[in-house]
Amino acid sequence: MRALVPVGLSALLLLAAPAAASADVIFDPADADDLAAALAEATADQDVCYGWNVQVDDPVAGQSESVGSDRGAGTAVDTSSCSKYVILDVFINYTSESSESEDSASYDVTSSPGGPTRSDMNDLDLDWDGLTGEDPDVVIGNAVSALPLLAADKGMGKGIEAAPATGDAPADASLTDDPGSDWFRNSGGMLLWGLGLLLAGGLFAWWVFRTRPPKPVAYVVPDTVPDDFAPPPYEPPTAPIAVQEPEPPAEPEPVEPEPHEELDEPPELDPPVEPDVPGEPEEEAAEPEEPDAEPEEPAAPAAESAPDEPAPSEEDVAPSDQKDKE
Repeated sequence: MRALVPVGLSALLLLAAPAAASADVIFDPADADDLAAALAEATADQDVCYGWNVQVDDPVAGQSESVGSDRGAGTAVDTSSCSKYVILDVFINYTSESSESEDSASYDVTSSPGGPTRSDMNDLDLDWDGLTGEDPDVVIGNAVSALPLLAADKGMGKGIEAAPATGDAPADASLTDDPGSDWFRNSGGMLLWGLGLLLAGGLFAWWVFRTRPPKPVAYVVPDTVPDDFAPPPYEPPTAPIAVQEPEPPAEPEPVEPEPHEELDEPPELDPPVEPDVPGEPEEEAAEPEEPDAEPEEPAAPAAESAPDEPAPSEEDVAPSDQKDKE
């Protein structure tokens, strides 16, 4: 329990301590503090407020900004409390590697009426292409440091004499801010994915070579038999060779005849009908029964005699008789 007391006190002291200038997207905290201190000296001599405002749009890191003024790093210029002010505005847009468009940057100078403008900044011949290069902090730092000189040329304040360097820079001196490579920032993820795929492909190829079956050995048959070639000596078998006797054929199993189904008695057929033979007299049809005798009717009177006709002549009878004779 006592060991936790110093830890709690240390945490309270860290929370109560003033926060140092945090690193932004452009400047290192130490460089941002030095630049703000130089602007504070110019403001004290010229009574002009100075500052910078940098907006960065990165497809990976998103939108970020870097602000500062004579009041300190991370504090923007308060135009409502300053009658005269000069501010450098910078816009940097980074694009991904898959995009056809390239990184772009632009800048402008915002000032109170009668102050310097963008054209005045162009007269300094600064390397503005460096805004999308490896060291954008150097270009922005030089431009912010030149703001008091531009204000003096416009009559906003008295001129500032440049203080000569009092000593040489150490041999190991280098810039404290290193934003890194634009190519690696835009293509770092794809590069890591590519390395991972290459490693996975190597492991898969190693597994295939280890698990495939061995290659068959090819035997080469010579075209000629050498003179000193001798077949290996014949060695008779030491153990008797067991002869397997053939098994006798299996006896066929008796097959029981299948019982026949009893057929039903054939139906009685009618006797054949004899055809009628021509020439034989047909059986006399049964005589119909005579009806009952009816009472006899009285006899009809004798027919009247026909009128006398002439007797036929011999000539008329002759042909008929002759025909009968024939």
